[in-house]
Amino acid sequence: MIQVDQKTVTTCEEGYLIDPEAWEPAVARALAHTEGIELSELHWKVLQFMRDYFNEHQIAPDARFVIKHLAEDLGLGREARSELFRLFPYGYVQQACKIAGMRRPRAWSTG
Repeated sequence: MIQVDQKTVTTCEEGYLIDPEAWEPAVARALAHTEGIELSELHWKVLQFMRDYFNEHQIAPDARFVIKHLAEDLGLGREARSELFRLFPYGYVQQACKIAGMRRPRAWSTG
């Protein structure tokens, strides 16, 4: 569990949200803090893409979709993959999915 703005948000033992609907920017900041990440504008763009994808498909986006978003929509080209792992150095699932409020994916691609 984490405390956010005087309310308790339930997480699993690994720190992922139990209920992705509990996510909000303040929750993301609190989760990022537990991961030692200070969220930049680019972090927020990745997180918003992930939330939009989740809202449309009801599953966490695979890393390759986020890399494609970084490459094409945000203009990072060939640097997209390395940029994703610079933003989330301990891994896409370990940090990006957690901070974006996803449940822990059972299986995933690292891109």
